[in-house]
Amino acid sequence: MYKEGSQRKLAKRFNVSFDEAIDSFLDEQRPYIELKRRGKPEEVAAVIAFLCSEQSSFVVGSNYRVDGGSVASL
Repeated sequence: MYKEGSQRKLAKRFNVSFDEAIDSFLDEQRPYIELKRRGKPEEVAAVIAFLCSEQSSFVVGSNYRVDGGSVASL
């Protein structure tokens, strides 16, 4: 499982930036992620806000993956 603290430790150990450590993690541990980047809190929040709003009043029994395509599905 991804933990930000461990990425900070790796960045320090290998003398690279935090962003470089994240990029390395994504390349090595999540090679199939479609968007090739971490998600932003506001991207997840937008889905939550939609599901809590009246706009989703006709949504029933749906699953929403807000993961940038990191999990392949049919």
